[in-house]
Amino acid sequence: MNRRFALFGLAALLALPAAYAQELRPRTSVSAATTPAIVALDGAERATAIALANRTLNAVQRLQGRFVQTSPDGSRAGGLIYLQRPGKLRFQYDPPATLLIVSDGNVVALRDTELRTTERTTLRSTPLNLILGARIDLERNARILRVSRSGSWLMITARDRSGQTDGQITLHFFGDAAELRSWDIVDATGARTRITLSELTQPASLDRRLFRLEDMIEDRPGPRR
Repeated sequence: MNRRFALFGLAALLALPAAYAQELRPRTSVSAATTPAIVALDGAERATAIALANRTLNAVQRLQGRFVQTSPDGSRAGGLIYLQRPGKLRFQYDPPATLLIVSDGNVVALRDTELRTTERTTLRSTPLNLILGARIDLERNARILRVSRSGSWLMITARDRSGQTDGQITLHFFGDAAELRSWDIVDATGARTRITLSELTQPASLDRRLFRLEDMIEDRPGPRR
């Protein structure tokens, strides 16, 4: 895998170096007969589903937990995620990866602590902006390409309305409460990256140093609570 960094779509479209990658275990096959069909939603059902997703996303002010990133070649890496709306996010990768991604509300930065390099882009130019806004309205802020259901899963595929960001994102919500469990980002080349979330909690507060770019660039350790 090459060492091109594409700063996150929703979290990051990131080509991890092969040395960091962990091969995926073979997946157990599931017959088509046992897999719920994917049904596209239209009209009132579509509007209700989007409104439910908006309520779920707007209800979350702070979040922390774990993530697994599955890259287009099937390799994966995991770590800790911290989110605080509006605008703030931290992806802290587990060793042996030496990567850290932080959004301070305006800028998204990717730091490689081994190479001591930092790449930056504006938050507004990434799909992160769709779920980190002060007020989330998917229909207004994005171009919704598809809304569908498969069993207990709700999927919403969207593209940046402004045209500043290439590619598209599919958000995966689970259950009656439509909890955000994962998302896929497909970049302009068709390569797909998945972020899967687990062990999520909603703390009353998060250390603001988690989202300070100055701290990450100086290679200070993340704050402990």
